[in-house]
Amino acid sequence: MAAAGTLEADRLSALQALNILDTPPEERFDRLTRIASAAFDVPIALVSLVDEERQWFKSCIGLTGSEDDRAVSFCSIAIESPQPLVIPDTHLDPRVAHMRVVTGPPYLRFYAGVPITTATGFRVGTVCIADTKPRQLGATEIALLRDIARIAEDELNHKDLSEALASWRESEQRFRAVFHEAAIGMTMVDESGRIVEANRAFAAMIEIPAGELRGVPVSAITHPADRGGDNVDKLFSGELDRYRREKRYVRPDGTWFWAALTASILRDRDGRPDVTIGMVEDISERKEVERLKDELVSVVGHELKTPLTSIRGSLGLLEAGVAGELSVEAADMVRIARENTERLTRLVEETLDLERLHAGRVELEVRSVTPVDLLAATAQVVQPVADAAGVALEWQAPGDLELFVDPDRIVQALVNLVGNAIKFSPPGASVRTMVKAHGANVLISVMDEGRGIPPEQLEAVFERFRQVDASDHREKGGTGLGLPISRAIIEQHAGRIWAESEPGAGATFRITLPLPQGKPPVAVYDRRAPRRAQLARAVRRLGRRVETFDDPEVLAEAEGFALVLVSGAGLDGVELDLPVVKVDAENLDASVAEALA
Repeated sequence: MAAAGTLEADRLSALQALNILDTPPEERFDRLTRIASAAFDVPIALVSLVDEERQWFKSCIGLTGSEDDRAVSFCSIAIESPQPLVIPDTHLDPRVAHMRVVTGPPYLRFYAGVPITTATGFRVGTVCIADTKPRQLGATEIALLRDIARIAEDELNHKDLSEALASWRESEQRFRAVFHEAAIGMTMVDESGRIVEANRAFAAMIEIPAGELRGVPVSAITHPADRGGDNVDKLFSGELDRYRREKRYVRPDGTWFWAALTASILRDRDGRPDVTIGMVEDISERKEVERLKDELVSVVGHELKTPLTSIRGSLGLLEAGVAGELSVEAADMVRIARENTERLTRLVEETLDLERLHAGRVELEVRSVTPVDLLAATAQVVQPVADAAGVALEWQAPGDLELFVDPDRIVQALVNLVGNAIKFSPPGASVRTMVKAHGANVLISVMDEGRGIPPEQLEAVFERFRQVDASDHREKGGTGLGLPISRAIIEQHAGRIWAESEPGAGATFRITLPLPQGKPPVAVYDRRAPRRAQLARAVRRLGRRVETFDDPEVLAEAEGFALVLVSGAGLDGVELDLPVVKVDAENLDASVAEALA
């Protein structure tokens, strides 16, 4: 133990001797994290140094702040060995599965780090990458991460410039080798929008030899309906660090395929923008699955809902004795059939409801309402359920708050939350629902005195068909869709919903909704329902009232709005008395904030 303590003391002394801790950002390190983020298509890349009690980020992409506790540092584990540390799935690794960066934000699922060493041989930090989903790294990719770490090591130790340049060139050669051999499609595009280089995978997707793609404008192989959405100019100007979009690429024979494109900038050794690097993933199969799912939902809606309603009504009439008095056995069978039919009907209705919410096909009917009105409407629905369960309901809300929401949808979410609280409360317990102002938001809390929720399931309860306990489905009933629907409703209002609990001490579900600012409302126009919903959420997040339009003539007659926000064409030639501002759909929140500033 003493020898280990001495070694750690020497390591810390070597780290301090570098005189780099708590120094400002430097382009020579920032360049490496940008390359790592782009080369591996990960949201998080770090040059991290491990101090006595913390890990400090000399360069960081994807995380806020400049340091974190060493106790939650994967890099602290990585420096224990000279070999790379690769954790394909953090949930399966007992060394890190319990850490708060895994169980909470940023919910890390993948990590790969290579130690960086001082000239005296002490491992003082890492170059590492991380993601919020599990991943695997091949031998070639690990070799590339090693090369980036060696460059960081050279910079850290201030080696001779010629050696650093030689290392850079070698690393660049390795990067290009990885580029060409990667299984995912990759492109390099210059400032004019022409392809500089494309790898074999992309060439196979587009069915054009890689050599023939050099110099070809990206627009020439993009579906006409999707042209103009690539933000190459904004990457080169520095307005964006990266962007992601879904688009269609067109092959020489006229066929096309859907792809998810993630693009970011690569800079030269002097920090100047060099080329954009794009990661292209063929998502045609996923798009087809989505289309089939939408068709299935449509079939369910039209082919099942109506006959189920008819069956439920017929069974209800039989149970009421319309066809004559039934025997005890027959009455029980009819009752069971009716209850199961009602449950199946609820499942169909809630599944359709959730799909419409996620697809953005539900238009909010927003109007002014007070929290008192919302709680009163909720109480009318849940009070009979509470009385039957022997649970007391308590309501508390200020009378001077005003919300601009769709009251029917918010009441639907509250009914789900309060109904769940009643379901999991013992007889004689209380369920309290409280509303109060909370900064620029209103905070709604639903608190019960039930058994609580285990910490690892606080987020999982919002997944479809998820129950805290497998027996709950049989004992408590329900479809398992109430909480997912509630989350979708709250998020459509630009709010947030989450759970807090300690096992055995009850559970609290909290909702925040933005309070409206005292400014004129904003009009949003788009013929596409999903895009209207996205624009409206972005406006509500800023506390502004909003109304959506899909008809130019109706919009032309509207009054009292500050301006109109649009994300596409459709208002050309329409005379409006309002200023019209076109927002950038790829950078929606920032563009809307700028328009409303």
